[in-house]
Amino acid sequence: MKKLVTIGLLVVVAFLFLHWQHVKISRFDSDFRQCLAGTWATELDNMRFTNVVMPDGSFTNLLIFIHPKRTNTYQETGTWLVKDGSIIETVKSDTNPTAPKPRTITGRIIRANATEFAVRWGISPDVYVWHKNIQ
Repeated sequence: MKKLVTIGLLVVVAFLFLHWQHVKISRFDSDFRQCLAGTWATELDNMRFTNVVMPDGSFTNLLIFIHPKRTNTYQETGTWLVKDGSIIETVKSDTNPTAPKPRTITGRIIRANATEFAVRWGISPDVYVWHKNIQ
C-alpha cells in the first residue's frame, strides 16, 4: 500500500510540475508575442538583418551579406510565430534566387524581453541576438 501511495504522489507531483511549466511557457509566449511588432535588427559575421514585424506576425526582412568584393542584398517576406518558447519562421517569398521557397525554420528562444531576444535557429550553434529599434 505504501508503494502505491508513493507512486501516486510522484505522479501528482510530476503532473503539477509539467502543468506549471506549460503555464509558464504559455505566459511567456503571450507576453513576447505582444512585444514582437516593430523593427528588429541583428548581425553575425558578414550578415546583417533588419526585420519589420507587423502585429499579426507577418514580416519583411532585409538581408545584407558583405563579401570582400561585393555585397548581396535580399528581401524576404513571411511570418514569425511564437509557440512553446520557440519562434517559427515561415518565409513565403525571397529575392535570393538560390533560396528555397517557401521554407520554415524553428528557433529556440534563449532569452527575451521587450527590446531584445536571443535565438538559436535550427541546429546551428550560432546565437542571433535581435535588438528592437525603439523610436
